[in-house]
Amino acid sequence: MRWSDRRRRAMIVLAALWSLVGAGLVPAGADAALWTESAGPQDSGLLRRGEIREEPDLARLNQAFIRLAKGLRPAVVQIDVKGERGADLNPPEGHPPLPPGERPAVGSGLILSTDGYILTNFHVVEQAGEIEVQLMDDRKFPAKVVGRDARTDLALLKVEATGLPILPLGDSDKLEVGELVFAIGNPFGLEHSVSLGIVNRKGRALGSSGAFDEYIQTDASVNPGNSGGPLINMRGEVIGINTAIIPNRRVAFAIPINLAKSLLPELHTRGRIAWGFLGVSIQELTQDLAKAMGFPETKGALVNNVLAGQPAEAAGIKRGDIIVAFDGKPISNVRALQRAVSFTSVGKQVEVQLFRGGKLETVTVKVGEAAPAERQASAVPTRRDLGMTVEELDAEKAKKFKLREGEEGLVVSDVAKGGPAASVGVRAGDLIREVNRREVRSLEGYRSALRQGEGEVDLFLLKRGEAYVYVAVKPKT
Repeated sequence: MRWSDRRRRAMIVLAALWSLVGAGLVPAGADAALWTESAGPQDSGLLRRGEIREEPDLARLNQAFIRLAKGLRPAVVQIDVKGERGADLNPPEGHPPLPPGERPAVGSGLILSTDGYILTNFHVVEQAGEIEVQLMDDRKFPAKVVGRDARTDLALLKVEATGLPILPLGDSDKLEVGELVFAIGNPFGLEHSVSLGIVNRKGRALGSSGAFDEYIQTDASVNPGNSGGPLINMRGEVIGINTAIIPNRRVAFAIPINLAKSLLPELHTRGRIAWGFLGVSIQELTQDLAKAMGFPETKGALVNNVLAGQPAEAAGIKRGDIIVAFDGKPISNVRALQRAVSFTSVGKQVEVQLFRGGKLETVTVKVGEAAPAERQASAVPTRRDLGMTVEELDAEKAKKFKLREGEEGLVVSDVAKGGPAASVGVRAGDLIREVNRREVRSLEGYRSALRQGEGEVDLFLLKRGEAYVYVAVKPKT
């Protein structure tokens, strides 16, 4: 840079500072005040000099946000949980000291009705011994679980109260990417906090909930303790239930409220959801697979396993069939079939169109009822205290764990660090061949083979690569 350029820039900076001194923003002498109180926007030195203009649209927007938050917060509750196990609540550094004694887990919820029905996440109240709901006005009520569903991570609570403030439910199908949204809840137990963001994406899959994995993604600040709280549009309508985050990233996910609305009546009347069940393991149809099977397109769901004694087997569905339609609805992929089956009434007779041996065939199946799920629909160890998750093997998991083509049965998909299975050397990717000297190939067989007595040891025969190994796993007590 030439000297003349440097001198010119220096003069510009000095002129700017001189104008600020004249405006009273920079002390002109040693006795100048540390700051200057504003006498209102019309008397501001900046406004007199014209450097900054008042923005009435921004002022109105700010007031609208304030009014909206003030009206919404009273209908959001804090849920305190004590019991065998609740959600982890790890306060950040600098968090105010917690009261002495056992610290309850904390979650959020929203009031649906003036007589005390509250919607929250299943994982907030899972295995809760005691549930207490605290309102914004500091009133506290014991709550009971009226209904819950692990597959969708939803739970309906009830407190004995009247005249409560409520939040209206909106239409999540009409939600647009880019819309402004509020997230209200109790992050780290900091009650009734409000954050603002936008909708980043709809229909986001996280790979954990199968047919129901269609979250609303937002950058509104959501942290542990926000679970079960509402995601709200600028009309003051609930359009989602905050349920998951990516740790250390400003990315959060909410259950679409339309899914919750479709399930609330059954949660209220029955206490649970009866999901349809077919009894097959399926995978996506790739171009290579379709070509090898003589199928002209990649739409459909490929059956890679049929569970013994289940509706699909009774209807004559076989391994290698490509399901292209279910109950008159075309099936484009695995998720489409999962959703179609899950939302079909238990006991209904439906037609299933499939491709087999170069031609289309139709079979009739009587839809069964899915077994109660834990947190994941496809990962079902009935004894979670073994510290491992067991799933039926499909092509996707075989690829993930680099297993040999043609392997079947059950695979350990996850091992809890420091748990019973980890302590005896069980690894993710191990194939389970036997449980307590009984050969197992399905989750149903796995469940029935596990010992039920408290503290009883389960004997597993595992296949790891080409080697076999026995391990004895003692459940955590």
